Amino acid sequence: MNVYIATGIFGIISGFVAALADVPLVNPDKGSEQLPLKSVQKWWAEVPEKRFTTSFWLSFLGQPGTYITMWMLAVLISGNNQSLGMALKINTFIGCYTGLLCHLIFCLKPLMYRNIHTKLSEDEVSKTMSSIDKVSVVPLIIGFLSLWLGTTVIIIISIIKGYLEVPKLCLLLNPIPSTVVLMILKKLKIRIIGALGVGFMMFAVLLIVAGIYMG
Repeated sequence: MNVYIATGIFGIISGFVAALADVPLVNPDKGSEQLPLKSVQKWWAEVPEKRFTTSFWLSFLGQPGTYITMWMLAVLISGNNQSLGMALKINTFIGCYTGLLCHLIFCLKPLMYRNIHTKLSEDEVSKTMSSIDKVSVVPLIIGFLSLWLGTTVIIIISIIKGYLEVPKLCLLLNPIPSTVVLMILKKLKIRIIGALGVGFMMFAVLLIVAGIYMG
């Protein structure tokens, strides 16, 4: 077993933990809903506080392994194309701090709401929560562009051009196909785990395949 296969196995575990981190952020009575991007969701006050702290710690523990996975993919790509490999390293670095920051915001908003919704008027609560949205919108956009779009595009190009030496079938190992499958399950009212975390698991499988092909 080489370092790429070992890292990929660690990445699968990490991606699963990161995917679980999204589950507590979804309304337990409506498991098919999206993450709490809106300013206020009243169900936040109806569930235990530990739901949100658990979500943060799952994300905190799961995310590092997913970034190491992407970094190791960048190392492999750099062996054939340094520019594309460097682009993935920069993209991974950006995703590193925006990813955890975004998840922290998702967890802090419910915790803050729980402490102020009985002390302030509904209008004041809404204004307070909206102020967080004004600060978080840029990290959320950057996080989306780096973690979803940037990584996926760079790796797809690397596979097509042969810079990442894996079978072309591995083009399916990215967040796009996994998200499509999860969205279908969601439409069927089946509770799902976080789509981005599952996407990270796909990248980890890709790293394992690349490690195997290296011999």
